[in-house]
Amino acid sequence: LGPQAAAHSRLPARRTVSLVARDPLISQDRAPLAVAAVSGLVAGVAYVAVQAVDIRLTGRKVDDLVALGRFATGDNQAARRLGLGLHLANSVVLALVYGKVQAKLPGPPWARGMLFTMAENSLLYPLMALEDKHPAIRDGSLDRYWNWPAFMQSIPRHLVYGAVLGVLDEKLRGRHW
Repeated sequence: LGPQAAAHSRLPARRTVSLVARDPLISQDRAPLAVAAVSGLVAGVAYVAVQAVDIRLTGRKVDDLVALGRFATGDNQAARRLGLGLHLANSVVLALVYGKVQAKLPGPPWARGMLFTMAENSLLYPLMALEDKHPAIRDGSLDRYWNWPAFMQSIPRHLVYGAVLGVLDEKLRGRHW
């Protein structure tokens, strides 16, 4: 080896440091919560963005924000605002669960996130069979969810949420792939 190659081999290995580990205000006990909060919120916003696009493209009124918020109010705009808060809180809780199981999932971070959210969607989607009880479906503000077109409409939303969640979780924990 030449002198430059020998000197290069003595350089310390490049390490990735967790963003939360560098922040003295975030204790290691709170690090998983901080990672879940950031990754869940960003992924939740990405989900809402995809939802807006798919509703515009399909013309189908399958708005999860209205679905979440309409139990508390009859006004669809107020329901969307309340539903956004509930959706984002749910996104953080889902990110916490993901943080616990992601190491057991195969593939790169984006694929692990997508696998996780598609499993969640597939397991919980049968609850849509109870849609007749929902006030926004009863009054026609929302289209029905318990059908194949609505289920297919939910897939891109969950795939994007999962990919964003997986990548951000990995980056914020300071792991590289």
